[in-house]
Amino acid sequence: MTTLILVLPLVRPTAGTEFEHVVSTPRDALQTHGTAALALLPRADTLVLVVPATALSWHSVRLPPVSGARLRAALDGLLEEQLLDEPAQLGLALAPARLPNGDALVAAYDKAWLRAMLTFFEQADRPASRVVPEFAPLGHEGAGARWHVGGSAQDARLVMMQPQGLVCVPLASAPALLGAKPAWRVDDRVVAEPAVAELAELALGTAVLVQPAAQRLCDAAQGAWELAQFDLALSGGGHMARRWRQWLALVLHAPSWRGARWGVLALLLAHLVGLNAWAWKLDARVRDQQQQVRSTLTQAFPEIRTVVDAPLQMQRQFDLLRRSGGALASDDMEPMLAALGAALPAGSHATGIDFAPGQLTLQGLDLADSAQAALRDSLGAQGYRLQAQGDRLVMRAGDRP
Repeated sequence: MTTLILVLPLVRPTAGTEFEHVVSTPRDALQTHGTAALALLPRADTLVLVVPATALSWHSVRLPPVSGARLRAALDGLLEEQLLDEPAQLGLALAPARLPNGDALVAAYDKAWLRAMLTFFEQADRPASRVVPEFAPLGHEGAGARWHVGGSAQDARLVMMQPQGLVCVPLASAPALLGAKPAWRVDDRVVAEPAVAELAELALGTAVLVQPAAQRLCDAAQGAWELAQFDLALSGGGHMARRWRQWLALVLHAPSWRGARWGVLALLLAHLVGLNAWAWKLDARVRDQQQQVRSTLTQAFPEIRTVVDAPLQMQRQFDLLRRSGGALASDDMEPMLAALGAALPAGSHATGIDFAPGQLTLQGLDLADSAQAALRDSLGAQGYRLQAQGDRLVMRAGDRP
């Protein structure tokens, strides 16, 4: 999965704005590094926006036990005297972990500026997955400060990172910040980019560790910070839908998922072949059973030459045989009257009886609802169905509609 990491400009961007960027992958931490306008930026699976150090201010506060919207309101109150602008105009982000003394570190920035940046990339169909600081305080005690010198020879800058904050000043101001002869601790770490490494050693009076300029962006993206919080959070419904689309596009197109895609395709094909084979086997079994039924019909009744509906034709032939032999069936009038007479309450009389094959219609039989329900249950146990149609009761054999 590739990640595009780019530095946000301090002014609102346009189509011609060039962005310093890095493309990285899990295997190769750094693929490409350069500057390009939005339309020429490399395509990647995720986009990480880096906020310059000069666009952030850092503050530590003691948080009350609240969360959600109440937490944002509490931060506004706690930071009101520390901020130069109105808290409502600033975006605030809490550190991923508390300081050793229990305080919370808070980053503040221009909310309208960052909102415009997020909208700019969303409109270009390149929504951001994370927003991170270019540099962040160390967040823990017991370690020396970390120093970073970057920029160009004409505009070199010095960033000093400490546990509870950081300072960003021009490199020329280093003597005023550190003193004429700074006392470096053994665990202090001084890093400089190649373009300003020599200037850094002269200004700071110590050897520096030279790192590529792109490493600064990779380190920022690997941190745990997320600056887009509260009302700028990237985990809302719309942003979440975009992330799902990004993940789906990654699964469908990324080379790293090629093996999984082939595996799923093979599994689907195996299921498809298996289902077709199973359906063919079931169809063959049904055809065999139908052939057996037809054979049974033609063997039992040789006079039948054409088989249309074997079970129905066989039933009709059995009915003819039964009637020709004088045997009574359950849908004849006598068995139906006998079953009705045995189930009717004592003293019940009908004023009229009509019979059709398998159906007995009673008129004038006045029964209470409870008695009618009991009669229906009793006849149902014998294989008959009873239905009320106005002032009539219709009794049918169970095997007839």
